Amino acid sequence: MDITDVFRFEKKLDGSNSAFFNKCFTEDEIRYCESATLLTKKAERYAARFAAKEAVGKALGTGLMSEGVGMQDIEVIKDDRGTPSVKLTGGALAHAEKIGMSSVSISLSHDGGMAGAYCVMLTEK
Repeated sequence: MDITDVFRFEKKLDGSNSAFFNKCFTEDEIRYCESATLLTKKAERYAARFAAKEAVGKALGTGLMSEGVGMQDIEVIKDDRGTPSVKLTGGALAHAEKIGMSSVSISLSHDGGMAGAYCVMLTEK
C-alpha cells in the first residue's frame, strides 16, 4: 500500500517539471493523466499512479529504483470498463518472474487531497 499528497503533483504540474513526469510515467500514462481538463483531476491521476508504482515496488520486495526496477517498468493501465491493472516490463517483470509471481492486482483511490493505491501480488513459490 502507498499513499501520497495530491497537492505535491499539482505543484509539479504548475511548474515546468516535464522531466519528472517523463522519468516516472510512461507515454500512455502521461496521455491519460493529461486528458483531464482540470488541474486537480490531472494531479489526482498522476498521484494515484505514483502510489500504485510504489505499492507494486513494495509487493515485489524491491521498492523502486533498486534491483533494476525502474518507475517506467511498472505501468498502470485500464481495461474497457476503466478497471486499473498493472503491466510489468524490464526489471520489474524480471524480478516478478524471479519470485514466481502468478498475478498482481491493484486498487486506486483519491479523496481529500490524498491518493492511495493497494497492491496484492500472488506468487507460486
